[in-house]
Amino acid sequence: MLPSEEAFAAACSALGIENKDGVVVYDGKGIFSAARVWWMFRVFGHESVWVLDGGLPKWRASGYEVESSAYAILKSNAASEAAEKVYQGQPLFKKNVL
Repeated sequence: MLPSEEAFAAACSALGIENKDGVVVYDGKGIFSAARVWWMFRVFGHESVWVLDGGLPKWRASGYEVESSAYAILKSNAASEAAEKVYQGQPLFKKNVL
């Protein structure tokens, strides 16, 4: 189910995510729920969002660094702009996989 535009904007604000920010989404199973998060960002008008191909398992297996320190979250005033277009899935998805 898709959250309301207000709920999504509030969640992004609480995480310090603004529309101008680039967001890379991933999950611990290697692209299980990350695609849904990507889709929700796109539905609400966030253009700079990508899915990490293979998720965190592939990232770690490839020997890339992982940061686990906690950082202070700066709250933002994110405003979502629901996209007026309908996405056709795979072509759009493929060009947004890192």
